[in-house]
Parts: sequence; C-alpha cells; structure tokens
Amino acid sequence: MKPANVFLTGLGCWLPTPYAASEAVASGLYDATVHAESGLRSVLIAGAESPPDMAVRAARTALDHSPGGAAAIGTVLHGSTFYQGPEMWSPSAYIMRELGITGAGGTEIRNGCNSMLTGLELAAGLLPFQPEGRPDILLTTADNFNSPLFNRWDSGPMGVIAADAASSVVVSPTAGFARVDAVVSRVYPEFEAMARGDEPLFPPTGSAGRRIDPVERGLRFNESMREDGGVSIADGIANACSETALAAVGEAGIDVSDLRWVLVPNGDEATTRNCVMDPLGLDVSRSQWEFGCGIGHASASDQFIALDHLLRTGRLDAGDHVLLFGGAPGWSAVAVILTITEPPSWI
Repeated sequence: MKPANVFLTGLGCWLPTPYAASEAVASGLYDATVHAESGLRSVLIAGAESPPDMAVRAARTALDHSPGGAAAIGTVLHGSTFYQGPEMWSPSAYIMRELGITGAGGTEIRNGCNSMLTGLELAAGLLPFQPEGRPDILLTTADNFNSPLFNRWDSGPMGVIAADAASSVVVSPTAGFARVDAVVSRVYPEFEAMARGDEPLFPPTGSAGRRIDPVERGLRFNESMREDGGVSIADGIANACSETALAAVGEAGIDVSDLRWVLVPNGDEATTRNCVMDPLGLDVSRSQWEFGCGIGHASASDQFIALDHLLRTGRLDAGDHVLLFGGAPGWSAVAVILTITEPPSWI
C-alpha cells in the first residue's frame, strides 16, 4: 500500500520504571547465560497498572501533541497482545470514555505485537471516511505481562523478554511530523503453529489455567519442522522479515541506503542482524538495538517508543526515512516507511 495524505501528528508513550536484568539474574528469575548472550540491561515492569489505563496516559500525551486534540478524533483503534481486563469487555470503549471521546467509532485490534503497525494500515484506509469535523484517528496499545500464567523472563526465543509499556499516535489526513509513505503487511501461515505448538485449541489456555509458554511452543514447532525436512524457525522468519521489509522499501520508491533508521522489535543483537539489518545490507548501528536493551520487548509499542526516543534526542531531521518493522504470531510481518516532514514542536 502506498497511501496518500496519511500523517502522524501526535505521539505519546508511557513507560514504567525499568528493572535491572542483573537483579533478575541474582533473584533467580533470569538465566545468567541467556542474560550474558542477550546484552539486556533492564526491562520495563508496570506492577499492578492496568493496560487500558496505561494506554489512556500515552493517549493523553499524543492528543496534547496533536493540533486537533480529542475533539478531532473520529475513530479509536486499540491494539493489544496480552489480557486487557475482564473478558467479553471493550477496552477501546473504556479508553474513549476516559479520554472524553464521544461521537466516534472504535474497536480493538488483536494482532499481537503488530497491532500498532496494523492499526496504521487500517487507519490509512479509514481516513477518507471519518465523520464530518472529526478527521483524525487515534491509535493506542498497552500490555502488562504480570501474570501467574506467564513468565516474562522466559517468554520467547531470540532474546525476547516481555516488557510493559503503552504508546499512542494520532493519524491525520492533513499534516504532521511524519508522512506514511508505504505499508506492506503479509501473513506466512506456514509458521502459524510456531505460537501454538501442540496445544489444543479448546478450551482456551487461560480459562483452563494452563501456563502460557511461548518457548515450549516454539521448540515443539521447530522439532516438527526438522522432522518434516523444512527450514528452521530462525531461517524461515528471517526470510519473511527481509522479504516484507524490502517490499515496503520498494513500495515507497526509495533505496535501502536512504533509510536513516530501522526500528524493529526489541530482542538480541544477533536476531536484529539476521532478520532485518543484514538482509537489508545495513549496519546494526542504524537500528535502535542498544536502546531497546534497556526496554525489553514491549509488544506493539517497541517501534513507537524508539521513534519517540529518536525525536526527543534530536536524531531525526526533515527528509529522513525510517522503517518500522514488526512480526507477530500468525506469522505476520508488517513494514511501514515514514518520512519525517519536520521535527515536532513538542520535543
């Protein structure tokens, strides 16, 4: 997709206090060998904060940064990966009520760690059809992984340690600090079982009281792939990542060398290199890998936390191209190309 007149006009993040990875090792929570290999410094942990309330805090900042504010919002899209609150309930409606947004539409996006990037794709299609006088779309996401059913310190392969955070962005059809030049999303269903393993589809894991174990699921899938003579998870995912990222670069009509920054899910350096940077022919220094080592993998917020950090530290100028890339169970890949139009006045 090569959208026209899609801009980011407000951005906000809410980040809890970091917890040192070394303390997790000393407490027996985090494997010392994995810690040494990953380079992880700290992980954001939100305690008892509810994800929708976290999203509201991030959204207030984004709306404060957007000229139209809450009054200009015609649609709210809330994305999530983990539990948001009571089942059979609407977190997006709660967020709208807390923000005082009325007369608008809204829904929840459940596309895992790609929920915000998927939200951008959906927003690009919805912008021409917003209610009169409400031209903007608000995207929010938040997750809190504190749960007896889940161990954040052993939560995924490839250096992934789950972190808690929230982010929000306002999408506008008129102007903003960044323009969306391309969005490419693809699903690779041959890797669907990577996040399922050999678990039954019913009853759902949480309702049955079973522990959520992404690592075990991935190992089971990798074993089955080897038995069938297929590619490994690492090779298959790396191919999917590079294919999607390169497609977005081509859709935007730029060269890979034109990318100032590449923002990817927070994991270890090897994964960042193998899945995205090496296939693009770019040095890992153009990613925010080192910054992410102080965050952890904050589900759908990683790329927007990094974007906010780059803006606030003065490392983005008008004309810079930025690739936002994400992967999520499905297996889905989403790549977005942004061009900075001007540094925002709120930094």
